[in-house]
Amino acid sequence: MMGIGRIEPVSRESKRKERKSFLDHFNDLAFFAIALARCGSTVPDLTSSNATSTPAGTSTPTTNNQAGLICKGTNDLTRIPPAYSKAMNKYLATNKTYSINVCTEDTNNDSMADFMVIESANLPEHKSVYFETGDPLFESFDYNTNKYKFEPVYTTQRVGSAGTNKIKKQNITMRIPIAPVEGTTKTKTTFGTIGLALNGVSFFNESAAPPDQITNELFTFDQCSGHPQGSGIYHYHVDPICLIRDMGGQVRNGSKAADGKTYSWIEDDGTNAGLLLGFLMDGFPVYGPVGSGEKDCNGIAVSNAIDAYNGHSHCTADFADPIYHYHAKTANLGANNNPNPVFWITNAYYYGTPGSITNSPISSGTTTTTPPGGTTPPGGGTTTSSTPNILLIIADDMGVDATPGYAVGALKPKMPVL
Repeated sequence: MMGIGRIEPVSRESKRKERKSFLDHFNDLAFFAIALARCGSTVPDLTSSNATSTPAGTSTPTTNNQAGLICKGTNDLTRIPPAYSKAMNKYLATNKTYSINVCTEDTNNDSMADFMVIESANLPEHKSVYFETGDPLFESFDYNTNKYKFEPVYTTQRVGSAGTNKIKKQNITMRIPIAPVEGTTKTKTTFGTIGLALNGVSFFNESAAPPDQITNELFTFDQCSGHPQGSGIYHYHVDPICLIRDMGGQVRNGSKAADGKTYSWIEDDGTNAGLLLGFLMDGFPVYGPVGSGEKDCNGIAVSNAIDAYNGHSHCTADFADPIYHYHAKTANLGANNNPNPVFWITNAYYYGTPGSITNSPISSGTTTTTPPGGTTPPGGGTTTSSTPNILLIIADDMGVDATPGYAVGALKPKMPVL
């Protein structure tokens, strides 16, 4: 809790008194909330604010918009910075099956855009074994293929589906700074959506939420190198190979004869370093694997090395001036810690100052916020709640019934609506 180091255990009687003290004030709080509503005021929406790990010397405005209600189903690129216009338009053209909206947000009513906004249903346009069997995009897949596709990483991992997880429609809003800058204090990426591919699908980082290991999760990937988590958020930890193929990138066929059959897949051919794949929450673009080499916007071979954040700066086909950008990059994971051909999306930290990502899953009506960094809630990098309950949040701020592992005032799992 804020301003408190170690929380000392309290007796049952002490806890009872705390609860009673809170309940004594409950009616006053309830009356206050009702009075606000009757006066035409609204309870603040706390699901959308960028509340953690803001670098020193900067501030990030909060917002009262619900996910999906900023662009309102339309596109408005008039206040997108000219340098980003070409890249942002690719969000509108890539997914031919499910629409993605792009607009801007002015959070302090000064007639200046503060964020570029991308809103997505998080549904891939390519086929997957993780769609429901009646979906037109469902396609069966033999998970044993992954044993050979990721052979340098395979040891004794379980090969199969990600349990009963299925792709479900989401309502994701990603706000990225209107003028992305390097973070003076680097912010950790989390075990949740850290960015969006151009087809509107979530990027996750190269880690699995504890106690899982990412080198185990590899063997639950579908034919397009993605999979859904428990609430149906389909995502990529690695290079989105079907997106690369569908955007005109170069892929090659892989195959392996084993167990009396031939397993086949597609993989990056090492020439897609100049292919824009999407953006992370900090506003910096993500490009394909460096592979065998990379050229800048002038066709000159790039010599500056990839840094600790999996990126570097130079001009690209989408940005005429030099811009920092990430690459899907190989990592020393797996058997004997040897380099392997797995191209991970990013590293443990953002290079820039992140905005925010908010999700309201369509199927459940709940709101999920992915914080840009800081303390990770138990079980992953998102906090899930029903409509924010201001009274319970006030109670948490007062120190009553604080939930271990969550920040003061944060939304808690299954927080009821009063």
